[in-house]
Amino acid sequence: MNALSLFLKRKKSRLTFRDKVHLHESTDLKKRFLLLIGVIALHSLAMVFFEDLNWWQAFWLTMTSASTTGYGDISAATFWGQFSTILLIYGMGITLLAQIASDYVELRLIKKEMRVKGVIRWNEMQNHILIINTPKYDSERYLGLLVSQITQTPELADAPIQILTTAFPEGLPLELRSQGVVHHTGDALSDGMLLAAGADKAKYIIVLSPDAQDSLSDSLTFDVLHRIQALQPSAFIMAEAINDSNRPRFKSAGANAVIRPVRAYPEMLVRSLMAPGTEQVLEDLFRHQGDHTIRLNIQLTNVTWAKVVTTLIQKDIGTALGYIQESGDVVTHPQTHAVINATGLIVLINDDQAIPSLDEIGKLF
Repeated sequence: MNALSLFLKRKKSRLTFRDKVHLHESTDLKKRFLLLIGVIALHSLAMVFFEDLNWWQAFWLTMTSASTTGYGDISAATFWGQFSTILLIYGMGITLLAQIASDYVELRLIKKEMRVKGVIRWNEMQNHILIINTPKYDSERYLGLLVSQITQTPELADAPIQILTTAFPEGLPLELRSQGVVHHTGDALSDGMLLAAGADKAKYIIVLSPDAQDSLSDSLTFDVLHRIQALQPSAFIMAEAINDSNRPRFKSAGANAVIRPVRAYPEMLVRSLMAPGTEQVLEDLFRHQGDHTIRLNIQLTNVTWAKVVTTLIQKDIGTALGYIQESGDVVTHPQTHAVINATGLIVLINDDQAIPSLDEIGKLF
């Protein structure tokens, strides 16, 4: 009943007339049940007084009459006993019992709708992954990819997933619900919303940037992190930052890892949950400044991969990540002592490194 009251309070502006009527009827369920108990007690007392039955026989007659079972093993024989049965059971008890059954079914349907719409607290949720906010653009597709990556990661496969967002007031997309994802409709910056989503019990918290193209989103993320920190959670917290200068601020506000919002590759975010720090390496691969990859078109024949890697490092050229086979296929991170034949190398370098000519590199092998 408390959940229904909260639902009515928070959703009153969006409820249809039918919803309001149903909620009003559901809140009367307790009163009707108490009234039914009173009718049963009064009729049982009448049967003891007018029909000279013991208490158990009186209660048995009352219940078989109210449920319309009517075994007939015991029945009212006196005028006042029959009058009491007509008035209390036929006139009130059966009607109340039918109303209670109807209200209970409605209550179950309403609670199911509340769960679908994300307006009821998932009290049983703990050690879960809490995703706060949804991307402004193409959110369904991104969340689908992100959840798929989470469920395909062995360490996270069994973790429940909950989303705290205002983006799906009528319910999550079927694709997400079919994967067991639940959500709570609300804004993380509203009082009580983080607790309602179980932020204090989560194992991982992911704070997504609401709009990856608007730097003001970092201010919202910063406020969310402060609210999370006030709960003193034990969760590992990952936050998205648009502006790199905000990374220190986010970490001081409780974020364990900070990553740029790269919407095309949710794999980066999931990998960073499992191996904090890798987000910096992965992000650098997406820009030309700092560490980045290049392709060296050199011919190598019958050379061990160990020699390729150690030679490039010793000559301060870079770190070999993979090689291109004669067929054009790329092989990444081969076995250390594998003998390769290559038409090119994929190498991780830094801007400060001076790259020798291809002829000079070829002579090293």
